[in-house]
Amino acid sequence: MRTLGLNLVGAESAVSHDARGLVGTPMALTYTQIASLFHQYREELTRRLIGMVKCRETAADLVQDTYLRLLRLGNQHVVEQPRALLHKIATNLAIDHLRKEKHSVQGIDCLDTAMAVPCHAPSPERQLLGKQRFRLFLQAIEHLPARTREAFLLCRVYGYSYQEIATRMNISESGVEKLLMRALDRSCQALEAIDNAE
Repeated sequence: MRTLGLNLVGAESAVSHDARGLVGTPMALTYTQIASLFHQYREELTRRLIGMVKCRETAADLVQDTYLRLLRLGNQHVVEQPRALLHKIATNLAIDHLRKEKHSVQGIDCLDTAMAVPCHAPSPERQLLGKQRFRLFLQAIEHLPARTREAFLLCRVYGYSYQEIATRMNISESGVEKLLMRALDRSCQALEAIDNAE
């Protein structure tokens, strides 16, 4: 049987006495003795916990948890200072509660802050609409005459300069400009048709 640093003891007759009267020969407590100790110190523990957690209901819950923790010890441990052990258990539970509360408040604050930041991402509807427009735009490009489509892709997709396109296609730069203007006119017409259809 383990002996706790802060020990609960005494015979059943000693349980109703002050905690100082319980200090003596280490002894395992029965459930009846634990219940008597709990009732004897409940108000004292409640006042202490109210001072820590600033809430009567939470303090009452923590006092109940203290009792349950003490019951779990049962008669497996010997205790010499029951009042000190009760206060230690209650204090630890209050500290755990305050830590959890602090983390949950920080989590809520972070969530509120995140929710306050405007989202610049397009809505799912706008994304779908954008994909449909892009698909129709690509279809319009596919229907361009071969040389117009080639000039457009070299310029807009591959980033070639007018001079590079002219050399590659064996035409003048003004010819490249005319092909690109034709491609842009057709693509703009296709986009206008899409917009009108909506």
